[in-house]
Amino acid sequence: MHENLKSNRKILIVDDEKNYRIILSRLFSRAGYQVLTAAGVEESMTLLRQERVDLVLTDVYLSGANGLTLCQKIQDLTGGTPCMVFSACLPSRNKRENEEAGIIDYIAKPFDVSELLAKVEQVLFDRA
Repeated sequence: MHENLKSNRKILIVDDEKNYRIILSRLFSRAGYQVLTAAGVEESMTLLRQERVDLVLTDVYLSGANGLTLCQKIQDLTGGTPCMVFSACLPSRNKRENEEAGIIDYIAKPFDVSELLAKVEQVLFDRA
């Protein structure tokens, strides 16, 4: 993806594990994207009311909340921001539920960095 296009794309990373937020933030910043981070649902929703993002990457299991519920709330608020969900233990979901929640892909932890970057780039390129 053209570097200029990347720098105009904003990703929100949501994970209650600080280390994952740091690792993913550095990864995507170095790849040329703008990055926001949040530790949970409420912080995410506050950011999304203030900022437009092109993609949300969220853990499935957040302290006191569910990343899948977060994805549905994001759809209700933004009307279409895509979400990619990651977790060490991926839940089973049906295609319709995924579409309604804006979930475009599941990523297993630990993830392959180059595969994750490629998936994100493909999503953002398709929406360009």
